[in-house]
Amino acid sequence: MQIAAFLSDLKSLTICSHEAATALVKPPAPTGAEETETTATEKAEDVQAHSSGRDTRGDDQDLQRANELLSLHYGVKLKYLETGPDPELEQAGRAVDEVLASLRTSR
Repeated sequence: MQIAAFLSDLKSLTICSHEAATALVKPPAPTGAEETETTATEKAEDVQAHSSGRDTRGDDQDLQRANELLSLHYGVKLKYLETGPDPELEQAGRAVDEVLASLRTSR
């Protein structure tokens, strides 16, 4: 079940924009009672950390991993858009197509 959820999350990354995906993995800014307890300096640090991708309020490894995955996906997506598919990957795809075609004709 976890694999299905993970694959669904990966598919969501391909559909939504980078900003929308980033908003999903960033911790929300403090609100309500939390806001009254923090000082102005802490608020500034939280805003700066939130915008730079760091969370000074806690080390949540799941959020860090999600953020790293998001950054990796975005980097790969940008590189693909700039340079196109990798020639070796295209060649491997053609080889797979040839094998599948030969399997279909051998039946």
